[in-house]
Amino acid sequence: MKDQIFIVWSGSNEIALRVKRILETKNYKCTIGGNSDNDSRFASVGDTVIQQIKTCNQAIVIFQNKENGQVSTNLFFELGYVLASYGQTKVHCVKRSTEEVSLPSDFDNSFVEPVKCSNDEQFVEGIIRYFFDRQKMSVNTNKMMLINNRYRMHDYIQSHFSEQGSKCSDYELAQYILFYLQAAHMFGDEAKVRREMKHFKEQYSTYFSDELAVAVNICITFFDMVLNIKLREDSEFYIDRTTFRNFRDKYREYRDEVVDDDMGTFDEWANVFLSEHLAYAYSLYAMCPDLNEEGKKKNFELGKLMALRTIKDIEVLEAAAPIRDNNDHKGILSLFYAYVYRNLFLCEKELGNKKEMLGWLEKTRKERTSLRNNFEAGSIDTQLFENFEMEYYLCLIESLTYAEDLELDEDDIEDYKDEIARFVEESTRRNDYSRYVERISGLLKKL
Repeated sequence: MKDQIFIVWSGSNEIALRVKRILETKNYKCTIGGNSDNDSRFASVGDTVIQQIKTCNQAIVIFQNKENGQVSTNLFFELGYVLASYGQTKVHCVKRSTEEVSLPSDFDNSFVEPVKCSNDEQFVEGIIRYFFDRQKMSVNTNKMMLINNRYRMHDYIQSHFSEQGSKCSDYELAQYILFYLQAAHMFGDEAKVRREMKHFKEQYSTYFSDELAVAVNICITFFDMVLNIKLREDSEFYIDRTTFRNFRDKYREYRDEVVDDDMGTFDEWANVFLSEHLAYAYSLYAMCPDLNEEGKKKNFELGKLMALRTIKDIEVLEAAAPIRDNNDHKGILSLFYAYVYRNLFLCEKELGNKKEMLGWLEKTRKERTSLRNNFEAGSIDTQLFENFEMEYYLCLIESLTYAEDLELDEDDIEDYKDEIARFVEESTRRNDYSRYVERISGLLKKL
């Protein structure tokens, strides 16, 4: 079951009944205000309407004059209640462009969409079109806090096609699934979330919107790749040819399925995820021990190009979404920049471009430092903070490896070494001695 829609009307409810019939063919459940059996042509204000509103989570408000040339007063009671209950982004007000409706002084005509039409059929079509356009809403909350509270997104997914009704539109859920993917990756829940997404797809894929289908497929395919990452004898990570080619080919298909639109920002977010994941995959495959030097270099070059494309995609996203309003530039975008700068550092390192390599190393260390400073212990989930901390120290130890080239101060070097040693010791004490901590410890011994 998708969203449950409460339809508010004035004058005749004939238009409301037509809108209801069309939306219910698209898996929405609709309640026409005031008539509990949805067949009565009479509306009442009171317990019946309030109970109906409480069972829904979006509203379509159809402004029409009664025979006396005035909008029903009941409509304004219901309008106020749904605005308070659902918020303005979930309330969709419409009228005929040719009809003058009188609104109280507290209301602005701008929030009532005039639908161009010459008959009832066109009016209904315009209402449906406006409703679907309004479903393309961006998720305008801080994404790192969403990731930190990932169970909220889990609840959105579980309830979306349930009997109690969804808590967001398909378009919004497609965005939430991308952030849920990121949360699973950071919390190490890849296998669990992959199972969830496979089950979700098997049950409801016939009802998916285009955006929701793309998001679910990205999630499953990314985890298929991540869960097949292997470790070389020298502790470097890689993926084999079959894993890489399956991943690359599917991601290319998903890129073609992302539709550019001006209403929401799913397309911009999806392109960032696709580009960053592809850059990561190219770098992993370049480390495959079956590749010769030519194949290794080729894939690092392609990984470099995809990483640079990721930066451009992030810039497009920043121009389209309220990034700074949500402080996403200090959270998830800083994280993506840290990822892509590190990929560029590794690519330039393997390609022998020392100057470029050092520049990207400094950039990724700056982003890691910012994340560690902005999300301190106690402000977010402990596991998430430890993830930021580990990545910060990995960048720091790599910087110390090139201390002379970076012209680091000798006293700072010693302080950094002590700080890293304490981190390794603390990680060992709390039994959090991961492969990354092992790498940090190994590099520290070589200094």
